[in-house]
Amino acid sequence: MALLQQDVVRGTAVVAARDLYRQVRHPGVLVSQGVQVVFFLLVFAVGFDGMIGSVDAVPFSAFVFPGIVAIQVVTIGVSSGLTYAFDREYGALRGMLIAPVPRLCLPLGKVVASALVAGAQSAVMLLFAPLLDLPLTVVTFFGGVLAFTLVSAVFGLLGVYLATAIKQVETLQAAVQLAMYPLLFLSGSVFLPDSGPAWLLTVMRLNPMTYAVDGVRHLLLAPLGGAPRAFPLWLDVLVLAGLALVLGGMLRFRTGR
Repeated sequence: MALLQQDVVRGTAVVAARDLYRQVRHPGVLVSQGVQVVFFLLVFAVGFDGMIGSVDAVPFSAFVFPGIVAIQVVTIGVSSGLTYAFDREYGALRGMLIAPVPRLCLPLGKVVASALVAGAQSAVMLLFAPLLDLPLTVVTFFGGVLAFTLVSAVFGLLGVYLATAIKQVETLQAAVQLAMYPLLFLSGSVFLPDSGPAWLLTVMRLNPMTYAVDGVRHLLLAPLGGAPRAFPLWLDVLVLAGLALVLGGMLRFRTGR
């Protein structure tokens, strides 16, 4: 058992290192992702700030900032399933499927790599938080980076699980696109979950990203005192941890040895 665990760790590290190396050599995707975040910040945080003003005495730009960064890191996480599927069908992972390593390490390597990329991007984005009326401390900065990295990893598990359950790449693309919009925009990322009708609140409570957004708001808005929060922090952590365990178990079942 210990030897198997070591093989999984080593194999996961190799796949993650290879994927990170490839992304460093081709930075265009990372730049385009950063531009998307800047666009969301300009539209929601800056553009709507003058119109909305504040949310429970918190500047709207500060309130919406954690949700916008969460949109980015969750997108990176879920999209890791698409890159895993392409690599499995047409890339280097095709050859690694016959390698004498546990197959679980292949999707896990993708998850680790995407989570590290998301964490690095969140670190850059957090540097701009003071410009949007969101004060940062050492604790909130490094805690925020860690939180966004873990959130991306959880939803990365969702992405690679979909890639193992849906074999056709074209069908997987359609499924991911179908899931992404309600996942991202019915999460309270740009508005409070309790500000809509009852049916919408029910849908948002069933959306796991709602708890991810609320969790990072607990952390990043702490310096502002009475910041609006939808759920207790322990519930946010419990839901995300439970989701990670369930997805991990399902992924282990799908990948076999």
